[in-house]
Amino acid sequence: MGSDNADHDTEAHAPAPAVTFGPLKRALREHRYPVTAAELREQYGAATLETRTETARFGTLLEGCEETQFREPSAVREAILRALDADASPESADDWAELPR
Repeated sequence: MGSDNADHDTEAHAPAPAVTFGPLKRALREHRYPVTAAELREQYGAATLETRTETARFGTLLEGCEETQFREPSAVREAILRALDADASPESADDWAELPR
């Protein structure tokens, strides 16, 4: 019984991700690259991302993006994190580059 409490305590203290992409994560991983920020805004602009404190629209976050072309999904993730001025989430960049099997 003591180990069950230890597991719950660890989970309770795990840091929340800076941003949750939800279904958009899979869509971005499966998208064909290279792609421009404008193309991503057109296709996924209405998608919402959850941060620790707010909900943000994907298209709005990419409007201020200085990079105009992305070569891989992890580059899109990094641009979104910069736009949110957020720390990197616990998800690894490799998780963004690999397609699900």
